[in-house]
Amino acid sequence: MSALPAPRPALAVPAIPPKYVLYLQARLLEAEASLAAMTGRYERTKARFDRCYARQGITPEADIVNYISAKTMNPELKFWYSKVEHFQREVAAYGSALTGLEAARRMLGEDGHRVQVENGRVRNSRRGLNRAS
Repeated sequence: MSALPAPRPALAVPAIPPKYVLYLQARLLEAEASLAAMTGRYERTKARFDRCYARQGITPEADIVNYISAKTMNPELKFWYSKVEHFQREVAAYGSALTGLEAARRMLGEDGHRVQVENGRVRNSRRGLNRAS
């Protein structure tokens, strides 16, 4: 009588703490709200800048060279635009972290074990890509 091999122990995958996911979601909401606020501030500042220089006859349509020069020299526009970029990066970071956690949860399954793939489905491999057809 042959002995059956012992079943392999499942890989221990640490569960993602729900508080961490809630923290990331809260930070994402904060970053989105801040992005909206900073975008509004930048747009108001740019509108004020555009009105000021339009009175002098410097508009993108009339004098693009001087308009761009004035815009690059304006410290307030640079400041608010850097704030907008900062919060865009934060939104992207928190959003991608949450997306990655969700993808890992789906891939590993709720209980931490890998989800079985359908038998008929073949995964792409490098060998398959190098084959001449």
